[in-house]
Amino acid sequence: MNNSYFYLDVAFKRGKVITLNSNNAIAEAVGIKGNKIVFVGSDQEIDQLISEHTQVVDLAGRSLLPGFNDTHFHLVLNGLRGPELDSAQVQKGTDECASWSELLELIRLLARQKKPGEWISVVGYESFWDDGRPDLKTLDEAAGDHPLHCMHGGGHICLYNHKALEYIGVHDLKDAEKYPVHDVESRYGELTGLLRGNTHVLCMTHIDYTEAQQRKAVLKSQKTCLEKGITSVGDMGVYGKSFYHALQSLSRSRELKLRVNMALNNILGKELCIAEHQHFFDLGLMTGLGDERFRIGPCKIMIDGGSSVPSCATREPYSHDPTLTRERAWDREEVCAYIQKINAADCQATAHAIGDEAVEFMIDAYERCCAKNPEKVRALRHRIEHCTVMDQDLIKRMATLGLFPSVNAALVQTQGANYTRFFGPERNRYLAPVRSMLDAGILCSVHSDMPSGPCGLDCIDAVVNRYDRVHHFQCDRTQAVSVLEAIRCYTLNAAYSTFEEDIKGSIEVGKLADIIVLSGDILKINPMDILTLRVDMTMINGSIEFERM
Repeated sequence: MNNSYFYLDVAFKRGKVITLNSNNAIAEAVGIKGNKIVFVGSDQEIDQLISEHTQVVDLAGRSLLPGFNDTHFHLVLNGLRGPELDSAQVQKGTDECASWSELLELIRLLARQKKPGEWISVVGYESFWDDGRPDLKTLDEAAGDHPLHCMHGGGHICLYNHKALEYIGVHDLKDAEKYPVHDVESRYGELTGLLRGNTHVLCMTHIDYTEAQQRKAVLKSQKTCLEKGITSVGDMGVYGKSFYHALQSLSRSRELKLRVNMALNNILGKELCIAEHQHFFDLGLMTGLGDERFRIGPCKIMIDGGSSVPSCATREPYSHDPTLTRERAWDREEVCAYIQKINAADCQATAHAIGDEAVEFMIDAYERCCAKNPEKVRALRHRIEHCTVMDQDLIKRMATLGLFPSVNAALVQTQGANYTRFFGPERNRYLAPVRSMLDAGILCSVHSDMPSGPCGLDCIDAVVNRYDRVHHFQCDRTQAVSVLEAIRCYTLNAAYSTFEEDIKGSIEVGKLADIIVLSGDILKINPMDILTLRVDMTMINGSIEFERM
């Protein structure tokens, strides 16, 4: 008889196991057989299931918990960025690029190294973005014969030179009139090269990122995820066919270890996104297609701009500068009609909606769907992404509809001081309102929006402490949650959003062995010291994919 069934493959002992079961039980030991959790309990009990063939891991009081599930991540966008000069999007550190003069020198260097006509793409540098931006003539001089793409880290505004603007037929102010008035910036009767909104996206479509570059980017992002304890992601923005193919082929070849829910969303413009959705609908396909390794996620649209610029659609003007444009790629009635279309196709819907007006557009749309078939709306677990600027009324309406918000609370850790300035004291009481959502009975998740925000334990830190560690600024703590609540949002609640709460998101018998081990006891340390912890091990599907040496 083969006795292999009767012993564990891996046994974790002497730990603080955060199960996240219905009782929030803390166990000592966990047993793994194949790709499943088969035992959760005490050290004494697990000893009976250990043989000479079992790999025993001594936790020595460290925390073991479910792998993090980051519901809003950009695998390609994050991985394209790098400090190397051959990176698809070059992003040097602040020690190398701390001013526009230094960034211009980098652009000149790249211009000398690239083949004639190749795009120069640099990204980030929001730390000095508004500090004396160069004019278009200077950008032209620096880039030479190369089209230039110089993007703010938030992704919603970008500087281009004349060579790049030619791709969208903009040579002068007259040409710019064919685009929305706020999308193409001018000063003193001259183009500045700065594009916003859909016009920026349209210009970016002309940058050719190869499938090889995209595959490399995904694997680079995967390395980051494994080191940060992330075992599942929702990829929420793609570059179309080549990306869909690259991601699926990596999953098929098992090079991609992460579990992925891939949203149907082309970040390169409204029209492309609608076309891709329609193709999916025409085939009669639905959200959830795939398996536990790779699934089709929600149909996503982009309603407004970003929060860090800011350019999101708020009801009221920004507190620090009321003249700033509040972008709306879709109007209210368009959103209502389109979300009803997604709902009718039996697909989960979601949208990039940062400002309270954009969030309201989505809630209005779901209310119209609910008026026709409330059971269907709840069954599809419709989502809203980001939900940065909110109020109590919007939260109440969300709860009534049974919506599932994926909240970008992580950005508080890096942008909190700016948000306080942008939105003022009253709106900041409901900034990324995880506390209020949980109190209302909403099963929200939290996410990083990588590369825009921090991920892993940084995300937990941001949600718990509401402290801007870049600017050393304590934000309003109205929406702070406990460590355990933050972990649940980043694991089990996240699994619920993809209809997978029965197979992952907690440490329970029968669930997939997606497990992380931290360097200490996260429930015992001072919450402000969360970032002193490290991820010591990341296990996916019963296999150790990362171990800190």
